[in-house]
Amino acid sequence: MFLAVVTFFVGCIIGSLAKKQFSVGANIGEARVVTEIETEFSRLHVLLNNVTLPTENGTTQIDHILIADTGIFVIETKHYKGWIYGNPNEATWTQVVFKLKSRFQNPSRQNYGHLKTLQTLFSLPEDNFFSVVVFSGEAEFKSFLGDNVFKLGELSGYLAKTRPVVFDERKMAYIVGRIEMKRLRRSIETDEYHVNSLRERTGQRGYVENSSRERY
Repeated sequence: MFLAVVTFFVGCIIGSLAKKQFSVGANIGEARVVTEIETEFSRLHVLLNNVTLPTENGTTQIDHILIADTGIFVIETKHYKGWIYGNPNEATWTQVVFKLKSRFQNPSRQNYGHLKTLQTLFSLPEDNFFSVVVFSGEAEFKSFLGDNVFKLGELSGYLAKTRPVVFDERKMAYIVGRIEMKRLRRSIETDEYHVNSLRERTGQRGYVENSSRERY
């Protein structure tokens, strides 16, 4: 038990150091989400950022994985402005900025794939995992996008909702260690490999978004 607790807090320290590095180099939207969680979410937790995991078809890249005693939150960040139209079941959504329309992949569907990949690492109940999509820019929702889609200011309230405690510190330490063991080392080469892998799978170059690019 002592070893598990030590491992957990080492993970917390690593997560904190990673957050500081991440905030300097990452895009604005993801950095805002990190800041929101680390300043507003008071439960014991570890936040992992930019986690690239291998899959049968290449890789999948997850913006944030929040491991708390109440569950594992898989978070996709979109730093968009303008009007956002979509439907939870549609393959693509629409962004409108000054009458200029552009389509982008439904982030809820995208994040569902992330969540399912993460689930393969564990033998945990499905209700221990939560898919969350956060718009960190000045976006205005013009249609119902789903119960799991939020603006940045709504994120901490959702995370802090009353939920049953499902993990103790020992289990949280195991989850963090398992993810860290399976994730690919963060590098420019890893990011490029992920983008190329995604392009090959979708066959639609326009829907592949570089994580360092903002959608204004």
